Amino acid sequence: MSVVFDKIVIYIICKGIGMKKFIIEKEYKGYTIAKYLKEVQDYSGRSIRNMKFILDNKEVRSDKKLRPKSRLKVIEKLKETNIEPIPMNLEIVFEDSELLIINKPPFLVVHPTLKKVDKTLANGIVNYILEKTGVIAVPRFYNRLDMNTSGLIVITKTAFAQAFLQEKVDVKKKYMALVKGIIPENELLIEKPIGRIGDNLRREEISVEKGGQEAKTLVKVIKRFSDYTLIECELFTGRTHQIRVHLSILGYPIIGDELYGGQDERAERQLLHAYKLSLINPKTKLEQDFEVDLPEDIKRLI
Repeated sequence: MSVVFDKIVIYIICKGIGMKKFIIEKEYKGYTIAKYLKEVQDYSGRSIRNMKFILDNKEVRSDKKLRPKSRLKVIEKLKETNIEPIPMNLEIVFEDSELLIINKPPFLVVHPTLKKVDKTLANGIVNYILEKTGVIAVPRFYNRLDMNTSGLIVITKTAFAQAFLQEKVDVKKKYMALVKGIIPENELLIEKPIGRIGDNLRREEISVEKGGQEAKTLVKVIKRFSDYTLIECELFTGRTHQIRVHLSILGYPIIGDELYGGQDERAERQLLHAYKLSLINPKTKLEQDFEVDLPEDIKRLI
């Protein structure tokens, strides 16, 4: 093991991030470490491959068998990143050793791209973790939002938490949006496959046979105004631009969404806000709900 990695592990242990301790109970006698972590502690096979194991003060492999009252430390190997840390004012909604939940403002790109390589939310997250732990670690985004969409974003601090949410939890995500036109139904379920043609940024309704992906959105009307409607959208799939595409297909584009026909002088961006989510916390295994207020540009119109 390299000196650099030793230092990283020390930092993580000191800060309590990426390390867990277990005392083995007698009913798990004879379990391998891998079996114990999978069947008892909800680890995935993928996350176990990224771990170092210390059993009774001795480093061992994941196939080592356990004895009652043994003390097991599981240490996650740090995944580094070349994303530059940039100080940023982050609105932190929740934080523990596994999760960081942020209320993202509009006009902020989540992750560096070929066209946008600095001043993204990822830069701010990397800086935040650096200030807390002394190490530069890759930001693991469970979900992402378009640049001009505001609201809740979940960052997992560990490979364990990332795999737990992806493989074992049904994360429920709800959005608020202001759309053009009056939706007559109080509730409607949109089930239309979507995809893109070539390199176009815009997504369209495309059959699965032609490469589209199944997409499902539940829409509930909250309030109708003179020429627009406030709605809540719940996602059952997570396709790129899903809500924006589905509403545009029905003829109710989101106000301010120029890509999907929602141009409107009343808005500088698409008025879409990820306001609520529910999940099982990887640390406590308890369900938690998170909700944030609507941003000012949506409030002004309602």
